[in-house]
Amino acid sequence: MKLIRSIIPFILIACLLLTFSACSGGDDGSQSSAVSEDGKQTDESPDGSGTVSDEPVSEAPYAPAARNLEGREIVFLVPGSNYTYYESFEIYAEEKNDEAINDAVFERNQIVQERLNCVISAEKTANVAQDMLKYINSGVYYDVYMPMINDVAQIVGDGLMYDLNEFEDLKLDLPWWDQHANEGLSIFNKLYFSTGDISILDNDCTMVVFFNKKLTSQYDVDPYAMVDDRSWTIDKIYEIGRDFTENLEDAAWNDKDHYGLHVAFNAPHSFFFGCGGTITETDNDGKIRINMNSESNINIINKVFEIAYKPDVVTNKTPNCTTFEDICRMFLNDQIMFTTFALTDLKNFRSVYGFEYGILPYPLLNSEQEDYHCLISTVLVPVVTIPVDCPDPEDVALVLENMAFYSRDTVTRAYYDITLKGRDLGDEESEKMLDLIFSSRVYDLGYIYNFGGLGLLIQNMNDVNDSNFVSRFAQLEPKAQSQLEEVLYGFED
Repeated sequence: MKLIRSIIPFILIACLLLTFSACSGGDDGSQSSAVSEDGKQTDESPDGSGTVSDEPVSEAPYAPAARNLEGREIVFLVPGSNYTYYESFEIYAEEKNDEAINDAVFERNQIVQERLNCVISAEKTANVAQDMLKYINSGVYYDVYMPMINDVAQIVGDGLMYDLNEFEDLKLDLPWWDQHANEGLSIFNKLYFSTGDISILDNDCTMVVFFNKKLTSQYDVDPYAMVDDRSWTIDKIYEIGRDFTENLEDAAWNDKDHYGLHVAFNAPHSFFFGCGGTITETDNDGKIRINMNSESNINIINKVFEIAYKPDVVTNKTPNCTTFEDICRMFLNDQIMFTTFALTDLKNFRSVYGFEYGILPYPLLNSEQEDYHCLISTVLVPVVTIPVDCPDPEDVALVLENMAFYSRDTVTRAYYDITLKGRDLGDEESEKMLDLIFSSRVYDLGYIYNFGGLGLLIQNMNDVNDSNFVSRFAQLEPKAQSQLEEVLYGFED
């Protein structure tokens, strides 16, 4: 089913990106000025003439568009408490309570509400995508739905939401929207859902490497420097860790031993993407195709399994090391130098007094690899969507743009402060690493849609210590291709 209604596409005028809105609660009261050929500012008069000022030109700071929404309430439907860590808390805050994220959300919303004369509110539910199917076009209205990526991907072809590219006020090419999400989630150049500074749960779900600073210092290892000089590779992380690895009691490896590297149950596919691997690729027309069986991808998979299956690499299959709690205890007990988890998992050890750790991107395949890549575990990442039954969707798009823009110095800043809290405050590299990690995130539609089981193939093979990728891929490819074609059909005009 196609979109049941459409919007006439707006023409994006580049000069709007430099327009500064002078009002804080309603009309766009900006005044224009011109620049003469010699680079001096000219004050425009009604007849177009102007006088050249001796002051050098100072480009007005960008601000998103603003108009009076006359007290309209913008209601979000967001993930509820059944998601535990991933319950939405970054859209609405009733009042300040001296908790950093909550107060930043409250501050951001106050700015937007006063600027646009609107009211921002949110309701929570157990499954946003399911409620979209139930509510849209039923007479139950929400202005913005925020389903989890993998859930909404399954219904994106049902004609329930607008292509976000159609809204003039959504400046999706600007930094407060995740450019990797916009690129990675588009099919046929259509983008029905995205994320950015308006949300922080995408940050929490980013896969990273943590390291024990005490141990790296003892072994005279500087991981930050290796990231900078691009010697931070998959072979290097094992090589460094191997020097620390030691079987202390008997021939069997277990939770009593020392390990340089821990590979979590879902880390192999994170290593795969970190090394530049892809399940799908997009051509110039926005069509996606499966390329997981390319020679380069197969070489990466073989390398990942070579490292993950080393007997001296601790995994969730190592005796007494089967849970996150087991690994966390060992990490805090100086038994593990490098561990692989999502960024949200630092909640379990960042507040431990005296324990110093660092955060790193996933390693490169080799020093010739162009960029770092950090996979997002999209199962629990919410995205913004505008439903097709939304009254005045242009107003909603305007609110989303303002919320994303003003989140940068409020919600995102608070998130950085909380993430860094409890660590060596003199560690300037920490924030630098976060910047690198967040700018290197990977959204792969093959992983998100799990075509024919390919998205979880590496993880499933790792669970049973199987490394015969070519055979397993051949079994899944027909179903994967069929499911891909079905998805593409839902995006065609």
